[in-house]
Amino acid sequence: MPNLLEITGTVSPETTAAYLRHSFNVPEGIKQLRVSLRYEKPGICQLYLSVFGPNGYRGSRMLPGAVGLIEEVLEFGEGFGTLGAIAGEIEAGNWIAFLDLERTAYTVDYTLTVEASLEDGLKSEPFFATENGNDAPGWYRGELHSHTHHSDGHSSTAELVAAARRYGLDFLALTDHFTTAAWAELHSLSDEKLCVITSLEMTGHRGHANFHGLQDWINPFVDEFETWSINDAARAVRDQGGLVCVNHPFALDLGWRYHEFDWNLCDAIEIYHHLEGSSNTAMLTLWDGLLRAGHRITGVAGTDSHDAVKGRHRLGQVFTVVNSSALRSEAILKGVRAGCAYVTLGPTLNFWATSGASTAGMGEELEVNQTVTLEARISKLQFPARVIVMKNGFYHAHQDIAASETEIKLEFGDQNPQAGYYRLEVFAKDAQRQDGVGREWQNTLLLSNPIYVR
Repeated sequence: MPNLLEITGTVSPETTAAYLRHSFNVPEGIKQLRVSLRYEKPGICQLYLSVFGPNGYRGSRMLPGAVGLIEEVLEFGEGFGTLGAIAGEIEAGNWIAFLDLERTAYTVDYTLTVEASLEDGLKSEPFFATENGNDAPGWYRGELHSHTHHSDGHSSTAELVAAARRYGLDFLALTDHFTTAAWAELHSLSDEKLCVITSLEMTGHRGHANFHGLQDWINPFVDEFETWSINDAARAVRDQGGLVCVNHPFALDLGWRYHEFDWNLCDAIEIYHHLEGSSNTAMLTLWDGLLRAGHRITGVAGTDSHDAVKGRHRLGQVFTVVNSSALRSEAILKGVRAGCAYVTLGPTLNFWATSGASTAGMGEELEVNQTVTLEARISKLQFPARVIVMKNGFYHAHQDIAASETEIKLEFGDQNPQAGYYRLEVFAKDAQRQDGVGREWQNTLLLSNPIYVR
């Protein structure tokens, strides 16, 4: 292949740019492109490669966990693309190799090479969309945070979907970092029992967010905020009918630090992240602060799966359960946005409130003119547990219950209702233990969404 570009450069802890751009011109008649970024990585010094053609985005590659000699490669042509790359015609004109510089803690030299070919490449088998869910209403459980080898996951798209079926998921959102390369294959693997959701993870320098239910790629590179900010990206998601979810907000330097973010543009937030340990406690505190400020933001779970069948990353260990009018992507996300959902590590939940003639469930608003009665139905409880009612982010009441596969009925009252919200937390509890409040993050079993009070 003849070289269209070969350039070297250096990044260091003193590099202030968020991104570097290297332009190259593609002449008429080119059938294949190979873009390669090489550098020696001694530690945390992340350089991520993306490519843009004259008509827009063409793919991304990242190897965040590796050290040593790193080579990120994107190859594409009409009818084929390597991991992270979008297949399609090689348009003549100006292209850009785009380097995202994240956490450059070391000085490293890099080499960027672009090779072209006049020969057609081997074409991949096309993927054809299949039935994506069904029209039956119900409570559906699924995963809203997962990755494949098109970004930094270990599982292929087919392996991820097979694991979703194995572990009983009804819906699966694929949230690869930056790229939409797996979307076509993902749609080809859905059916009437498994609904798939096309999403991507905005992987910024000051936090991560999932953009769910996208129709087209949305620019996730928000760290030159003078020209394209996190708020611009969130509005673009909304314009596509999608949903914005803030991810793992206390994951240290991967946590949420976009202080200029307009929380009115946020639809959901991860209140339980399967990899974040004690940070889950802080997530609940943040969520309560946002709810008290008047933001109706839905709490969801995320496995953040990078290996669909192994260890803490395995699917099927925590779920977001959504009451939806259908097992369809749009309906599932509408249910999430409405807050008619809960987080579970096993048990099932129904939770509602009544006051006089008014009744409301999770995500709904209760009109209060007298005493409030809160009722919960919990099933498939494998451990003794403490059930805690939170009122406007503070403790209101609790009840300890025994393990039971059958339905447990609980009732709590409030003689002094106030504007705000109620929510429910359930934690596993040692039957012999009487100390502590029982809100230890590692014992989480259920987290409801709020019932709002007017």
